[in-house]
Parts: sequence; C-alpha cells; structure tokens
Amino acid sequence: MASDLTQGSISSWLYRLTAPMVLGIMAIFFFNLVDTYFIGLLGTEPLAAVSFTFPVTMLIMNLAIGISIATGAVVARALGQKEKAESRAWVSASLYLSTIVSASIALITFLNQDRIFLLLGAPEYMLAMIKSFMNIWLPGCVFLILMIVINASVRASGNTKLPSLLMLGSAVLNGILDPLLIFGLGPFPELGIQGAALATVISWAVAFALVLRYILKHDMVTLALPDAIVEKWQRLIKLALPASLTNMLTPLASGILVAWIAPYGTHAVAAFGVGTRIEPLVILVVLAFTSSLTPFVGQNHGAGEHKRIEQALIKCMQFVFVWQVFIYVLLCMFAYPISEMFSDEVEVQSIIRTFIYIVPMSYFALGFTMVSTATMNALHKTQISLNLNLIRLFVFYLPCAWLGQYLGGLTGLFWGAAVGNLLMGMMMLSLFLRVRASESLQNKLLKV
Repeated sequence: MASDLTQGSISSWLYRLTAPMVLGIMAIFFFNLVDTYFIGLLGTEPLAAVSFTFPVTMLIMNLAIGISIATGAVVARALGQKEKAESRAWVSASLYLSTIVSASIALITFLNQDRIFLLLGAPEYMLAMIKSFMNIWLPGCVFLILMIVINASVRASGNTKLPSLLMLGSAVLNGILDPLLIFGLGPFPELGIQGAALATVISWAVAFALVLRYILKHDMVTLALPDAIVEKWQRLIKLALPASLTNMLTPLASGILVAWIAPYGTHAVAAFGVGTRIEPLVILVVLAFTSSLTPFVGQNHGAGEHKRIEQALIKCMQFVFVWQVFIYVLLCMFAYPISEMFSDEVEVQSIIRTFIYIVPMSYFALGFTMVSTATMNALHKTQISLNLNLIRLFVFYLPCAWLGQYLGGLTGLFWGAAVGNLLMGMMMLSLFLRVRASESLQNKLLKV
C-alpha cells in the first residue's frame, strides 16, 4: 500500500525515506569497492583494465537511472493524485520499454568494444583483458536496468526499505562470490576479472527476481500490455531522455578525464579508478536524498503541495553542507589507510591520497547541484536538469580540470575539478535563493 507523502512532518518523511536509501546505496558502492579491492589483488594491470571500463559501465547504469527517474516521477505523481490504476499502467509500460532499451544498448556496446576503449585511451595489449570482463558484464546489465526501474516504482509508493534491503542483499552476495570466482577457491574455477563480472551479474539477477516477485504480489504491475502503451512510451522517453543524458554526462566526463590521465601511465589510471569508486561513497547521503526526493516531490507535486517541496529542498541543502564538510575531514584523517587498502604500489597510493586531499573538499557544492536537479526531475522538468548539468560539466568542471592540468599536471587536474564543482555549487545556491525570493518565478517552475 502506498504511503501518503503529502501529509505529516517534512523532516520526518525525509528521514524515513532517506535512511533506508543510505543503507542501500552504501551497499551498492561497497559492492563496487569490493570488486575493486579483489581485482587490485590481481595487480595493477587488471585494476587499470577494469578502470577503463568504468566510463562505459557507468554510462549504461546511468541510462537505467534516467529511465527510473522518469518512471518514479510519473508513478509518484499518479499516486499523489490517488490514481492507483494509472500508476500500475505506468509501471508496466516502463518495464516493457526498459527491456527493449537494455537489450539494444548491450548489443550495440558489445559490437563496438574495440573502438570505444581505444578512444578512451586503453592500450591495444589491454583490449583482450577489458573485453573478457565486458563480455560477461554486458548481457547481465539487462537484469541491472530492469532492477533499477522496478526499484524506482517501489520507492515512488513511499517504500524505500525494500529496494534498500535488496541492494544490501545483492552486495553481500557479490562480496561472497567475488573471491570464490576471481581466485577459484574450493570447487570454483579461477576466472580472474571475469569472475568479478560473473559475481556481479549473478547478484543482479537474484535481486531482479525478488523485486519482480514483490510487485507482482502487491498488484503494482500487470504483465498485460497497458492501454495506450505507445503514448506512455512517448511520455516516458520525453522525460527519460534528458534524465538519461543528464546521468550519462558524469561518466562521459569521467571518460574524458581518463583519456587525459592515461598519458601519465597505468598507475595514474588505476589510482583515478579507485578515486571514482570512492567518490559515490563520499557523497552517499547526497545520493540518498536524490532518491528520496523523487517520491516526496512527485507525490506533493501531484497533490499541488508546492510549499512542502520548497521546504524539503531547503532542509536537504542545509544538511548536505554540514555533512559533506564532516566527511571531508574524516577522509583526510584516513587517507593513508584508504590508499593502502587498494594498492601495494607506493606510486598508486600517493596519487590516491592526492585525489582524496583535493577533490572531495568540493562535494558539498556538488551536493547542492544534485539535490536541485533531482527536484527538477521529480517535477517533470528533466530538460532544465539536463541544461544545468551541461553547464556544470562543460562550462565549469571539464574546462577547469583542463586548465588545472595545463598549469599543474595531474595534481592541477584534481584542483581544477574541485574548483569547477565549487563554482557550479555557488551558482546553484544563488539561483535557488533568487527563485525562492521571486514568487512568480517559483510558480512558473512548479507549474505543470
């Protein structure tokens, strides 16, 4: 049964929605860190090979997140308007669309692997190793995309506990399977980085089966084609395309940075790969807010409770600032053990620490942008969200990183990335304060 997020304490709802998501997202990113840790034990080259896959795998994952954002927005709005049958039709339409999209993107990527990874700066001798990982990961990404979309539908009903528990269970299963399949413990074959990919796919498949069973049992979806499915697909695509592009921009920018970092050697690429895995954990609470804001904003948007949306965004920004400053201090305190956890090589450790000391200081500003764009997505303003992220990455983040590299090499690149985040965050805060002060502009943004 769906929870009514249009009534009651805003702080209480944000806590109840966000707390389970912190656990679930933490599990997912520990999932990735566990992979990185065990692959790192195989040596620098396997770690670098998998690091080259990050932009591609994150691109596909963020495509799924884009579809899930659209799904969550329309389902939450329908529930806010008390139209349960319509919400069920939206869930069904999104699953059929996700199946088609996921299978297509996996096939296209599979057929163009050499070209993609050479463009990312991977040396030719490493292509076979990279493809051995991707040849297993790509077919399995269908389970991932469907799982992410179904989880968004469940969250839209106000239930963030089940998706979080499934993510936690998936991470635990992956952590168990990783050493068994990578190193061939007991009766299991020694598969190296292929084992890491296989462990991941098995974990996704199990989580997908469980969440599909849940929505079928609770009558949240029908396997029959819903009425006007083509029109629903058109609406979903209209919302999902900007949201997907928005989420693809970050791994695209990461891919550009990998290409810029590649000339500094495999040590630098491996260290940056570790940094990109650490980053989501550092902004964990921000990511949880972006997930919990979708059902809250969506339902209140459907019910016309726009003042509650504004108040929720203010509370999120206040918390994000205090929390991210606290986390940055902790990171600096534990930079040495963190770097030693992922590599035995002194050069790799040094670059990881340099990343930790510089880039995360800007994550509070990144958080301002993320919660603001998440709110825009939930309001069905995905094009505005896309435009804001284009500005963040191509006006601030990448130009500042390039200028930093030009002036100060690899360390300068890290400084440039941090400055880009800070400039965009300050712009978002200024924009929010201006919108809040202007009642007419506020109503224009919130109007359907």
